[in-house]
Amino acid sequence: MRKSLWAIAALCISVGLPTAGRAGNIVYPINQTSTTPEVAGELSPLSDTIIGSITTDGTIGVLQTGNILDWDLKLIDNFRPAYDVELTPTNSGIWFDIGNGLSASATGLSFDFSDAGAVFIIQGTTHGFSSGYQYFCLQATGGPCITGETIVPYYYAVDGVSARGLTGPVPLGGVPEPATWAMMLLGFGGLGTVMRRRAKAAAAFRPPSNHPA
Repeated sequence: MRKSLWAIAALCISVGLPTAGRAGNIVYPINQTSTTPEVAGELSPLSDTIIGSITTDGTIGVLQTGNILDWDLKLIDNFRPAYDVELTPTNSGIWFDIGNGLSASATGLSFDFSDAGAVFIIQGTTHGFSSGYQYFCLQATGGPCITGETIVPYYYAVDGVSARGLTGPVPLGGVPEPATWAMMLLGFGGLGTVMRRRAKAAAAFRPPSNHPA
């Protein structure tokens, strides 16, 4: 029985370890805030946050639309909560994914603002693409957004905030959660529980030292 358990453990390890370029689905946290100071004659100050996650197929390196499996992103207007919106695949889509700007590593997602022409946009479908409503845009140069990182919980002319002047790869969140690794750890927890119970059972029924067996 113990050999069987260790065989299962070995299988978990072989499934859970990443391979070259791909490591199973990975959930990357996203957490960015952009703020603009108060400007006379404008609706300001403005402060927007995007928080949530993007799930990929585990590809390490440059990401394309097909590598992104899921997302759950809350766009938060830090001064006007009524404008907050949550974007998922059911009410939004990837409008633009051009160039090699968006990439993944073992430690997180990043966007290279030095990659001329690179654009990545997730936008709500309620008002339609290119409407100016409810979107998260990462743009190097030469695209439909303001160059930089733009967070728009409601409408770009009302509460859209852009972080401009960004260069090079900029991280988009914290340490990712590899889904396969989480499952592997859960499996090892169950395996350890089974082995401890077997050990306790064996100790409880161990015959005395003078037993003829």
